[in-house]
Amino acid sequence: MMAGSHVAVGVATWVWAAPHLGLPALDPFAISLAIGGALLPDIDHPQSWVGRRVRVISHPLAALIGHRGFTHSILAVAGCGLLLRWRGVGRAVVDPLVVGYLSHLAADLMTSGGLRLAWPSRRRFAIPLCKTGSPGELVIVMSLVFWVSATALGVRPALSLEHLISPSAWVQPNGTARSSP
Repeated sequence: MMAGSHVAVGVATWVWAAPHLGLPALDPFAISLAIGGALLPDIDHPQSWVGRRVRVISHPLAALIGHRGFTHSILAVAGCGLLLRWRGVGRAVVDPLVVGYLSHLAADLMTSGGLRLAWPSRRRFAIPLCKTGSPGELVIVMSLVFWVSATALGVRPALSLEHLISPSAWVQPNGTARSSP
């Protein structure tokens, strides 16, 4: 996905995740860290938003591991979290960074390029819902932002995952069972 999409997905994911982590969802510092985490994996691509700003890091990384290599793996997320914890950085910093980073991986997983989650294995994992930069990317990002916004405002969508898996969803208001969802 493109940088703007990663920012939107990172913020939306943080706003959704923060209450579950016991942290404030709308704290500007945490949102900034989530945005940073959402952009950080593309440090391995010299033409990415973050890569253009730290060329001294992005060019060697691109030459050494290529794009969507180590920085797009579960190993990178674990390493980043462990390093930050080891350095004594608190949850208020680590959690938004890691949530943003994971949002980046989840977003790229939905593109046709996929991810090498098990790096150094060359196997790519993908749920190819769109191509990077395509109108499909915009639809996915806007849907996520809409869903998170509605959830944050307490609006329950007419159809949700809970509706599909809840036994009560299979019963009509008059108490008779539905034949199909």
